[in-house]
Amino acid sequence: MNNDSTHNDLSSSHPFSDEIPQLLKEHLDQLVDCQNPLTAIGCRDIAILIVMLDTGVRLSELCGLRFEDAHVEQGYLKVMSKGGKERIVPIGASAQKMLWRDIIHFRPEPLVKADNYLLLTLDGKPLRANAVKLLIRRWGKKAGVPRLHAHLCRHTFATNYLIHNCGDVFRLQQILGHNNLEMVRRYVHYASSQALINGKTLSPVDQMGIRKLRGYRIDQILSKTGRHHRKDRNG
Repeated sequence: MNNDSTHNDLSSSHPFSDEIPQLLKEHLDQLVDCQNPLTAIGCRDIAILIVMLDTGVRLSELCGLRFEDAHVEQGYLKVMSKGGKERIVPIGASAQKMLWRDIIHFRPEPLVKADNYLLLTLDGKPLRANAVKLLIRRWGKKAGVPRLHAHLCRHTFATNYLIHNCGDVFRLQQILGHNNLEMVRRYVHYASSQALINGKTLSPVDQMGIRKLRGYRIDQILSKTGRHHRKDRNG
């Protein structure tokens, strides 16, 4: 398959996405399947993908997210938008699970205390946006989704937020951090007219049912093998 046909698969295989490309469920299954969630890198990278798909945050916002602003148990992130404005972004059960898995089992302590970001390299340094761009590009090629990029996850989130009745257009605008409804109207145009406003607070990723996020026994395996990232400080 050439690149043009792959691009068409991403941009037009969904009835509402002929001008706004997005990832389909089969693409997400391919991406998750080619990562090993029992490794530090695999677990972290799956968490990155799921959070981007579940929140629509920009890559720069995700990489700039400090650990104390990730309220995983409460189900939300405090994101710093363009212009220095803070906004609250909800996360669903799947994103919570992926983040907890990384935090509990693999996330290292920051090499420098001041650099206590949510996303860190294996040696505790901040994970920069350029590094994430590169790993996403390589990941996409490995999984057979060569057009994968961070903003594609944002488009996918916004479209599925409407399709799966996760909230209204004004809540979507707030979550995305847009100053006006111009871009949101584009998403509405490509989403089902039946999925606009119903007042529910749901999670796009939870509704999409990505294979293995719920079905595999990774947490049990990790607990049995004791692969925790922190040593007992009292030991």
